[in-house]
Amino acid sequence: ASIAAVAALATRKPMCVTVLDSAGGILVQKRMDGCPDGAYVKISYAKARTCIHLRTSSRAFREKYTGSGEVAKFTQAAGMVSIMEGELVPVSGGVLIRSTSSADGSTTVVVGAIGVSGAAADEDEYLAWKGVRAMTSKGGLSTVPVNHCCKTLK
Repeated sequence: ASIAAVAALATRKPMCVTVLDSAGGILVQKRMDGCPDGAYVKISYAKARTCIHLRTSSRAFREKYTGSGEVAKFTQAAGMVSIMEGELVPVSGGVLIRSTSSADGSTTVVVGAIGVSGAAADEDEYLAWKGVRAMTSKGGLSTVPVNHCCKTLK
């Protein structure tokens, strides 16, 4: 969370970062100075919970159910959000964290998720992704998505 928060300084926007364990429990939640308490905290949490519940990124959820513009899929996504009482959100910024659990690297397990809120959705995803990527050299972590789509931050 600290790495993602430091990276967020490049946006010059107050951000909130939520890191969850594999069961969806909050490990850490950081809100930068100037970040309003409320919406950003809840949105970063919902982005991370989306990853835990669906075992994919919040972007993948958005693309699967809203990307085609089909009313039935959009309705299904809205129903899922409602049933899950706001713990799902079809907005980029949630990244699933996996760890290699076999010697040959062929098996991965979900170890958690990170959600970021406060900037544009693509920037939120980039900051979450960058926070996890900074840790990959220390423990064989990988992300879903594997790459980010942000064009404004590098």
